[in-house]
Amino acid sequence: MAVEDDAMRLEFLEDWGDTAASFGDTSAGSTATITALLSKAYFAESIGDQTVESSQPVALVRTSDVPSVIQGDTLSISSVGYTIIEVMPDNESMTKLRLRIS
Repeated sequence: MAVEDDAMRLEFLEDWGDTAASFGDTSAGSTATITALLSKAYFAESIGDQTVESSQPVALVRTSDVPSVIQGDTLSISSVGYTIIEVMPDNESMTKLRLRIS
């Protein structure tokens, strides 16, 4: 059970994230301004005897800000457009969105 409430989660995101992110709900045809914390997680993948290194953009958002988020929805942060390719709720009222630059 989470100790913090939704207002505390928003305060955390406002302190460390982008307060003018734009979430596009493609199925509803609507957009909303939300607060998101963008990170670019490092990953390495071995293909045969070669290793490919890259980074994967991931946004942390409040689940209450994106209640009907699905793959294919969009997120714009700092004038960069992303397509959501994976939705990972933490069951504690925060959701990670794995992104691809649009």
